Amino acid sequence: METNLFIKNTVYENVYLVFIDASGHSNVVRSNPKDVATQAFDLLYEKIASRLSRVVKSQRCEKAVVWSWLGDGGLVAIHDSSEVTAVTTALKFVQDILNLDLPALKSEFQNANINGELHIRISMHKGTIKYTDDGQQGFIHSSDINWGAHLEKATPQDAVAISKDVYEILSNDEKTKFHPVGTFEGREVYVFAPDSSQKHISRRWRSAHGFVDMERVQCYLERISQRDKAKLIDMAEQTVIDFGTTLNTCSNYLFSTERPIPYRDAVIRLLERGGSFICYMLSPNSNGSRQLVELRKEDTDKKLQTAMERFQQFKTKNPNFTNKFKVFQYEYNPNFAAMIIDPNADDAICLYSPYLSVVPQNGMGTERADIPHYLVSKGKHRAYDYVWKFVSAYMDTANELI
Repeated sequence: METNLFIKNTVYENVYLVFIDASGHSNVVRSNPKDVATQAFDLLYEKIASRLSRVVKSQRCEKAVVWSWLGDGGLVAIHDSSEVTAVTTALKFVQDILNLDLPALKSEFQNANINGELHIRISMHKGTIKYTDDGQQGFIHSSDINWGAHLEKATPQDAVAISKDVYEILSNDEKTKFHPVGTFEGREVYVFAPDSSQKHISRRWRSAHGFVDMERVQCYLERISQRDKAKLIDMAEQTVIDFGTTLNTCSNYLFSTERPIPYRDAVIRLLERGGSFICYMLSPNSNGSRQLVELRKEDTDKKLQTAMERFQQFKTKNPNFTNKFKVFQYEYNPNFAAMIIDPNADDAICLYSPYLSVVPQNGMGTERADIPHYLVSKGKHRAYDYVWKFVSAYMDTANELI
């Protein structure tokens, strides 16, 4: 499309902003030689530009520009002195991409032996723009451009999301194609996906964005690495609490003779700068350890004894840290682990994981490393307060070991 369709230094209201992104871009790039990947996204651009030209011509729309394109996606601006024409053009453009061009592109990828899955995300919003100069993108006079770009990133694959501003001026027939999914960054959003029911669309949106009024936290699908835990410890100014059941992983990191050992090095750095590292674990031969024997089908007391010996050896080897490295024991199984950084600080953070207990099968218990871990911060997440109260209840009943 020709960019000179917009006149220099002219303000245009009710411009329809269409954001397009190939959400399978990285997958295609990884799966093909560079020249093949480039060919793939050249095909995508050709399809988009060709579709825009055809729709603009059929709808007799005055102005439509591929405003910017960065290989795997970009921004299209559509405008007409009749807003009905502009919105009709924009709507047909995005629906034709999903209904016609995306299936055709997938077939062309297959015929050209281009590996990887191609998916497209589209968002549509409206706003005011000022075209500053020939060949330049122009300047957007409001937050509309940023919100529309953010919405595109939040849109499910192979779907188009539109703002309430766009939805409200659609015809009744067109409105039935779009389903309300809730709000995004303070604005109502409606989504269309070919051959998808309202329930399916809602489920896809909710799985990605949750509920607006619900607290959201960072979640890691398995235990974070030793290196990442070391980074947490390095963030501490005063105190790190490592709270768990057997603390097998913690004691192993401190005792290991492997190199490098980022966890142990981070603990030593904390202690050297005057900070405290405090461990809380189960006591052997306790009600909690006996319960873990049943749950995990493992020799819990042996694990606890090994961890205790490792902690003692670490402390013996580092006599300068006698008062700053401590280990406590409690009697009952929390079925829970947490690392808390500077609990007395206003910006304290906590990495925690509630263990899921399963009925052991074939002599196997729960693999705790495979259980999700959550990161929450004090003052920002109510979950932090819940976790801290839980941990504190065990700390209050614990006895000092070393």
